[in-house]
Formats: sequence, structure tokens, C-alpha cells
Amino acid sequence: MSPEGSKADSIRAALARGDLLAAYDEVTQGREPGDRELHYLEVLTLARLGDTDQALRLYADYRIDALGDVDALSLKARLLKDQAFAGPEPNRARLLEACALYSGVYRQTRSTYPAINAATLAKIAGRWRLAISMARAVVAQCEADARTDYFSMATLAEALVVLGDIEGASLALNQALRAPDADAGARSTTVLQLQRLARATGDPDGIQRLLDLVRPPKVAMFCGNIFVEDPEIEARLASEVARLIAEEDIGVAYGALAAGSDILIAEELLDHGVELHVVLPFAEADFLEQSVAPAGGHWLSRYAAVKARAASIAFASHMRYVDGAAQFGYGSKVTMGLARLRARHLNSAVLQLAIVESVGAVTLSGSDIGDWRATGGRSAVVTAGPLQRPKMPPAPPPRSRVERSTSGLMFMDYPGFAALDEQVLPIFYDEVMVRVAKVLKRYEGAIRESNSWGDAVFVVFDDATSAAAAALDICERFTEVDCAAMGVPEGTAMRVALHYGPTYVGYDPVRRETAHFGTEVSRAARIEPVTPSGSVYVTESFAAVLEMEAAGRFLCNYVGKVSLAKGYGVFPLYGLTRAPAEAEQPAEPAERAQRAPRRDAASRAIAAARRA
Repeated sequence: MSPEGSKADSIRAALARGDLLAAYDEVTQGREPGDRELHYLEVLTLARLGDTDQALRLYADYRIDALGDVDALSLKARLLKDQAFAGPEPNRARLLEACALYSGVYRQTRSTYPAINAATLAKIAGRWRLAISMARAVVAQCEADARTDYFSMATLAEALVVLGDIEGASLALNQALRAPDADAGARSTTVLQLQRLARATGDPDGIQRLLDLVRPPKVAMFCGNIFVEDPEIEARLASEVARLIAEEDIGVAYGALAAGSDILIAEELLDHGVELHVVLPFAEADFLEQSVAPAGGHWLSRYAAVKARAASIAFASHMRYVDGAAQFGYGSKVTMGLARLRARHLNSAVLQLAIVESVGAVTLSGSDIGDWRATGGRSAVVTAGPLQRPKMPPAPPPRSRVERSTSGLMFMDYPGFAALDEQVLPIFYDEVMVRVAKVLKRYEGAIRESNSWGDAVFVVFDDATSAAAAALDICERFTEVDCAAMGVPEGTAMRVALHYGPTYVGYDPVRRETAHFGTEVSRAARIEPVTPSGSVYVTESFAAVLEMEAAGRFLCNYVGKVSLAKGYGVFPLYGLTRAPAEAEQPAEPAERAQRAPRRDAASRAIAAARRA
């Protein structure tokens, strides 16, 4: 197999398991000019990540249509379809544009893939006759092909939904799920299709039954109490955890690897084939010293064994351990958000899996359960009863009385400021800094500190949500800036970087006021120089915390692993935008005569699939 083929296969494997971030990292590392297969995969990955505008630009730049196959030709229609669903209500004109493009690809290729998409879009847009015609063509083709792979059977199921045959769709989906290629990524796309069809069918309960059937395995965040090794207790706990993993159908999991509960849960997850992602709250050596070694026994070797089998290891922060529960709490919050982000990518459900001595106990894990449930999360808790807890090492002695805090951190500056003519600097302050100040004024109740020098602005917020909203408000105000008056290219705007993390909060003897400082402040400052003008880039930690604080209000589109300024390292970054407001759609009018199902053809197709 060629190196290019190996890379393409690896990217497709990441897409199949729904690991969109890994797929994007791989497809964008060492891009090969003219390699249209990799270009196609890059655009497809962006589409699945929800970055439709960038995907459309690259589709044109890479000339994906020149590949000429059904997937490449249909990808443009898929992007237009995604644009149609980007607002609070589907854009009917864009739906019909995508529908027409899918129909054209179907006429050219006679493939069921563009046909079923044309049928579903026509159904949603109210073009009933076209929907029925295309859906019947799909059923007939499925009957003729008698294929039993996942996408063939899922396509048949979607056609039967368009025709109003929910029972037949359920039978087809059950057959699809038995196919070898019924992976999480494939099931995720079916979930999205069914969700979009739901309001056009007039049978929301029926669609919900289909969604419950096909939804990908759950994503879990795991946590629990630290305890010393005890084979008898561990055997009982492992059995309970194994039962929950199977019962809850967990496929992906995120958590730390403290001695006791964490490692025990992680071992069971791996033994059940779950994709495991380790998230440590701070530097690994300090974590081992604080959370693994004190429990004694073989926990250190078990930690190493689990780490070696994990799909990835990440850090909420790379800083050293300097204080008590706050850093652990920060790590837990980031881990919870990462689990929810992955569930969003998979269109799957998410839950918390925990082991504690008793529910409601005042421990770090007890707090994690409370925090998870406070944000609407569901917890599956194994109550361990009395555990032998190790003597934990004390926190490092404080070297000063400086307090600690966890905050939203914003850095921004104006590209090209250093080159501005002296005569236009007053215009710059009127056009740029005054606008920034007016926006920040609206958020003063959530601002702990603000400072500026030249064109640079540093702001500390109580929470990630306020920081995100303020950053986007600032970007939106820059459409009003008179760039010509300052002699800068039209559209030049602030570049904004956001991070969320623990900092020191102390008295600045030079400014004579409170200041926030520390490793995470420095990290945030290194993001702003690599942020494009007019954009907001955020760290993975910020994206995760924002998912916990304000799920559904914002979108964090993955940018990739980016080298930060001044050699600060390579970190995953996201582009921040607002999510479209959710709004209820009116029910489509019933047209029973036009949407009566062809149950005879559907039944024959299912029977043929069963016999194959």
C-alpha cells in the first residue's frame, strides 16, 4: 500500500469511529499539493465538524468535483444542505438548491446516495411528489441490489421514512446495525438525517424510536474515589462497572487515571473495547505524586499499562501542581466538556460513570457528580461502601499569600497597528479602542480585570460564557470601522484569543491594583498572534468549559493543532462562532394521498436483504 493510501485509510478509520479531531489533524499534516483524495477527505472532515463555510471554500479551491465520482459530486450538495440547516429554521431556497444538485448527481450516476438525499430534502421542503418519486426509486434500487451493508440498509430505512413506513424503516435499521460496517461515524450521519426529517414526517414518536435504535454508543466521563488495592473489593466493583459499560453501551470515555476508581474503571473500559482518552489536570509527574503513588501497591504499574493502551493523553493544563482542590476541579470540568464535545460530534448521548464510597460524600469525586448533574448530566454511580483511603500528600506549601482563581482570559490586538502613521493614531483610538471599550462596558459585571497598552487588550472574566459573548460582540462591532481612514485593508479587525484556566490573583505594586498572572495567562497571550484578523480562537480547555457552561449557544469549530507564538508549543485550537438560535418549526401539512407508502416494494427489499 502506498504511503498516501495508508494516510487516507487512517483518516477514514478516524472518521469511522467518529474521532473527527484526529481525522482533521492527520489530513492537514503535511498536505500534498494535488492529492485530490486527501483534499476530499479534508473537506468531508470539515463538513462533519460543522465548518461548512470553510469546507465550501476548499471544495472550490481543490476542485473536488474534478474527481467525478458520486461521493465527490455529492459533497457539494451536502455542504449546501448543511448551510440550509445552519439557521434557526431550514432555508427552503437553499434546501431546494441542494435537492436539485443531488437530483442531478443521481441522474448522472444512478446511485441511491444522492437519490435518498434528494428525497429527504424534497420532503422537508414540502415537495411531496418529488420526495415520493425519489424515495420509491431508492426502494426499487435497494430491492434490485439486495445488499446488506450498513449504508445500503440505512438508505432503505430513510426512504421508508419518507414514504411514511416507520415499521419498515425499523426493520431495515435493525438489519443495518448487524452489518460489519455499522460503525459510530456511519450511525452518526443516520441520526442527523433522521433528526432533520423528524418534523416533516408527522410522527415524532416513530422517529424517536428509530433514533433510539441507531444512535451511536454513548460517550462517558469517568471519575471516582482513590483507594488502596484490595482484590476482593476491586472484583466486586469491576463487575458492577462491567455491567454498566454493557448496559449503557459505552463506546468512548474520558477521564483521569488516579489510583483506585479511575484506573479500575479505565481497565474495564479498555477490556470492553472502549476508546479511552486520558485527561490529566496538570503535569504528569505531579499527578503521579499526588494521585497515584500515595495509594501504594501496583497502582503506578497499572497506570502505565492503561496509559499505553489509551487512544490519547491530554492535559487540562501543563502547569505544575501548586494548590489543592481547585486544580483538580478545573481538570474535571475540562474532562466533562471534552466528553460532551465528542458526544456532540457523534450525535450520541453522554453520561458520567463514577465509583464513590457513598453518594453525596464531600470528596472531589462527589463534587464532580454534583457539578455534572447541575448542568443536566446523567450519572451512573457505583456505590462502593467503605474504602481504605491512602494518606494523601499535603499540597505544596504556599510561597506567598497570593490567591488562586479560575477565569476566562482574553487577549486581543489589532494587526498592523505598529505600521500605522502617527497622524491616524487618534482615529485608531476613536474607531477601534472606543468600540472595544463600549462592548466591555456591557460585561463589566463579569469582568475581574482589564488592561490595555497600545492596541493590545487583556481582560479577565468570571466565566467562559461572558468571555465568548464579549469576544463575538467585539468582532461584530468591527463591521462599522472606517478602515480607509486608517489606511488599512478593508475588513481588518481585532484578532481575539480566549483561554480558561487557573491563575494567581495578586496585588500589582506597579499598577497598584489587582492583577491576574501565571502560566495560563502566558499561554493565552501566545494564541492571539496566530489568530486571523476578525476571528476568535479558543483553546480546547475553553471549548470544553464553554460546552459545560453554555451548551448550544456557541460553536467551536476545530482549527487543528497550531504552533503558538514564541515557541510556546503546539496546541489544539478552535474557531468560535455563535450557534444558530433554536426555533420550533410549524408542522408540515398532511398530504396522505401523495405520501402513502409502497409497502409491497419495501417489504420485498427487506426480505431480499435478509436472504442475502
